[in-house]
Order: sequence, then structure tokens, then C-alpha cells
Amino acid sequence: MTTLKLSSSSSKGDFKVLDGAKELCEVVYKNWFSSTAITNLNKSVIEIKPKNIWTSKVDLFKNDRNVGDITFNLKGQMVIRYINPDRTEVNYILKNVSGIKLKFEVYNAEKQLQFRLICTSKWHQLSYNYDVEPEAFDKQTDLEELLVYCGYAANLYISIISAAAL
Repeated sequence: MTTLKLSSSSSKGDFKVLDGAKELCEVVYKNWFSSTAITNLNKSVIEIKPKNIWTSKVDLFKNDRNVGDITFNLKGQMVIRYINPDRTEVNYILKNVSGIKLKFEVYNAEKQLQFRLICTSKWHQLSYNYDVEPEAFDKQTDLEELLVYCGYAANLYISIISAAAL
């Protein structure tokens, strides 16, 4: 059985997607103040770029082709809209289900739990590490690719919530 994790690799938000000790990819942010991130996964270049300066909508690119977006809805959830290579659209919801200790759950459009991201970091750290706790993943998308988008969405969620608290 594989042990998937998201492991922070820098305080600017970079993170690695790990399968046990094997690094599948590293998501790297352009710089400290940019919300643009890039990675190489399974011979594809994935780039995540904010659509506007408020980062209320983020576009997803795979090999320079727009394959979806991430938005923050009024319920305080991150909505990940992904277009598969066969042009079918798949939607996932990432929501924080805990208070102080971050714990995200990811649901598909049918409201079926796909997996959990359980934070293993302390609240005062500038980095976040997550254990991936699988459920009944529907395999409508590539799990590792979805983890890239979920890791980015979790970072974005924390940024939005932190900014709202100020």
C-alpha cells in the first residue's frame, strides 16, 4: 500500500508530492509574492496561475493547455474544476473540516468523500505537511495530479483565511 504525503519544501509555499520516500514531483512557486506555481509530473508541465490580483480564481494549465480552475466559494470551500483529456469536466470540493488543526476533505460532485489531507505540522510553523488518507477515490482524474491541485488549493485557502483574519 502506498503512503501519499504532501511535504512542505520551503516557507514560500513550495511542496513535494511523495509516495512513501519517492518524490513524485515538487510544486515550486515563482517567488515569495507570486501565486504562480509550476511542476513536472508524469512528463507533463503543470502550471497554476492566478486569474486576477485577488487570487479569487486560479487557472490550471497542463502542457500550456487550460485544463480547469480553482475558485473559493461563498461556503469557504475551494472548488477544483478539471477538464480531463477526453473533455469531460470533473469537479472536486476541498473543505476544511477542523478548527485549529487543519484537516481537509475532498469530495467529488456527487458529494462522495475521495480522500483527506491531515495536517501533521504544528500551528506555529510556516510550513504545512499533510498525510493523505484515502477513501473511495473515483479515479475520474489522476490522483497525483489532483494532489498537486489540492496542495495548491490548501495553501490558497490558508492565505485567504489568514488575510480575512487581519
